Amino acid sequence: MPKKYHINSKVTPLNLDYVFKFNIERGENCINCGKCTKVCIYEAHKRRKDDPRKMADPNTVVCRNCFRCIQECPRGALEKSLDKDFLNIGGSYWKSDIFITLWKQAEDGKVPVTGAGYRGPFTGSGFDGMWTDMSEIVRPTRDGIHGREYINTSVELGRKLNHLTFDEKGKLLSKVHDTVDIPIPIIFDLPPDNLSPNVKAALVKAAVELNTCIVLPAGDIASDRKKYIKNIIPLISHKEIDKHQGLIKNTRIVAIEYADELLSNFPAAKDKIKKISNALTIIRIPATKSVETIVSKLTQNGAEIIHIVADYRGREVNGSTDYNRRLLKDIIRAVHLKLIDDRIRDEVTIIASGGIAMAEHVPKAMICGADLTAVDLPLLIALGARLYEEPEKLLIIPEGLEKIPVRTLTQRIINLMGAWHSQLLEVMGAMGIREARRLRGESGRAIFFEEIDNDTFGKLFKKRETVNV
Repeated sequence: MPKKYHINSKVTPLNLDYVFKFNIERGENCINCGKCTKVCIYEAHKRRKDDPRKMADPNTVVCRNCFRCIQECPRGALEKSLDKDFLNIGGSYWKSDIFITLWKQAEDGKVPVTGAGYRGPFTGSGFDGMWTDMSEIVRPTRDGIHGREYINTSVELGRKLNHLTFDEKGKLLSKVHDTVDIPIPIIFDLPPDNLSPNVKAALVKAAVELNTCIVLPAGDIASDRKKYIKNIIPLISHKEIDKHQGLIKNTRIVAIEYADELLSNFPAAKDKIKKISNALTIIRIPATKSVETIVSKLTQNGAEIIHIVADYRGREVNGSTDYNRRLLKDIIRAVHLKLIDDRIRDEVTIIASGGIAMAEHVPKAMICGADLTAVDLPLLIALGARLYEEPEKLLIIPEGLEKIPVRTLTQRIINLMGAWHSQLLEVMGAMGIREARRLRGESGRAIFFEEIDNDTFGKLFKKRETVNV
């Protein structure tokens, strides 16, 4: 049995201005009684260090909206309101609460506690309209993150055999393909170009410490990063294979940008790479309307790993409007079912990315049919980046981030992945699944809102066809 995978989290504050959800104001009628310090378990209220007789300004960053301080104040001196920056950040997909959640997870590596409980909608679009089977949560011995049960979160990348062939003496005749194991079903996706050197270095070092991989353009892999090449996936075009032989020779996986000519020429490109090294090949494909057909053809031509890339909100990349663009959940399911229909699903590894915003999206994407996921924006949000969706995508990197030590940034990324790993263990434990590989395609263990809504109300509200007489 493999050793249990553990992520070492460490409280790592980041001394940069960041959004917080609430403003707590202390009025002039405060009598400095200190009642708020006793009732707030999150330590949003403390006395001043220079004069303990008086109360310090409330620390709104740690507030969990339990309203205990408001209720217990004998003079009604505390007022709470939503912060304006919090209301403006994000958009229709990247909700404001996501930023607060990711920031807190990066702070200490723990699953955040919401004092007032969840008050959001019961369902929504994409992954929000999907619920996992938690039947095992009532079992007394189920303990998720506490470690008494062995839950394996590792996944295998590479082409698999759908059957084995033996000779008359029982000797294996089938050639077993090379694979790469990573201990968590998450890799780091292509970072933006405008990041400072210390942020890029932190992303690479975090991938190394977590024993996962990061996708980087081949041109960005400087000499000082080549020592981490086993955890770096160089991204190239199929025409640049000869140019980057040195990188391909030393890495475990290489990624190729999809081009139409690869549909027929991929075997030749793959053979060229195999002559250089045993590196596995990822084909990075935009999530277009015909992506499931492309994935099937590439798999039949010998593709080992295919990375399906939706836009940053988890939608198809070529739809005219949001309404007619499929969501990542539906894209993955369509690809998975297409490969099953063609009887080749087990021959390829599917990576899904785009709109992977929260920890729960990882197991949900796998239940829909992905083998693993790739994340990008959550890693930057953990470092203080802000994202605005309207009128167009705007990613703002905070001032001063380039001066933060690499070790601090690295630890915050590790903390974030530690919190995500804990939540993955909780979901798997509650579902009674002990191997992350078994999550793939387990759609029978999930409930999809659209399906039950249609089954329940479809016939009642179905449009009646008019018949001309």
